[in-house]
Amino acid sequence: MTPPVMGSWTEWYLRTERSAGTVLVFAPHPDDEVIACGGTIARLAAEGVRVRIVFATDGAMSHSAVLGIHRDPAPAELRLIRRGEARAAAKELGLPEDAVHFLDFPDTALAEHLAAFRARVLDVLRVHPGVSEVYLPHEVRELNADHRLTGETVLACLAELDLTPAVHRYVVWDERTEQEFAFVNRNPPAAGAAAAERLVTVDITEQLPRKQAAFRAHRTQVELYAPGQTRPVVPEPFQQRVFTTPVEEFWITEPAAVRLEVE
Repeated sequence: MTPPVMGSWTEWYLRTERSAGTVLVFAPHPDDEVIACGGTIARLAAEGVRVRIVFATDGAMSHSAVLGIHRDPAPAELRLIRRGEARAAAKELGLPEDAVHFLDFPDTALAEHLAAFRARVLDVLRVHPGVSEVYLPHEVRELNADHRLTGETVLACLAELDLTPAVHRYVVWDERTEQEFAFVNRNPPAAGAAAAERLVTVDITEQLPRKQAAFRAHRTQVELYAPGQTRPVVPEPFQQRVFTTPVEEFWITEPAAVRLEVE
């Protein structure tokens, strides 16, 4: 099949790559699934595609790490609260109650649990051998350690199981995000980005209201939730981009045949 002109290349790619298999979305923390691909998830759900979201960490350290607030809510409380928020957000995106899965590794410390995390990811992938698409954090371009290591580990597990779904890499935590949050948790990648990468843009204009509602469901992150807060965990400028941007962007690695036809 010959792809169309570049203006509609993204839509062509996504439609031709999609199959009847399950779509897995790997998120480092609850709310990353909405920030990175909430509109895409809503679109897939509306099309009847089976989408499952897998959270790598428990998100319990958001207030302690970013705001220096350790009580009311304490990390142990936040862990449970954010689980409920993730379920509520998934419902807003059109997913069933059983669509979310929590691996519960310690927030901000995934690097210390990589062997166990890898084993759990392998378990998830073995349950979905027919996975057709995977959405995950970019294993190089993401700066936050929990983000980057989530992507890196999932890619390694896919290779180990010889699974070849269409992979869509997203970036949530870049230098601007790092500056706005005033929080750094880096773990440098071992290698550079793939040379054959292409950035594709997905129009989510119709799904933006659902994405907005899902983001608001993560109340601990977007509101002044704790009595001691003077700003939300997610800074206002970042929130505004999520609420108003009508597109989502993903890095993909093109099959060689597709690269030849398009170029």
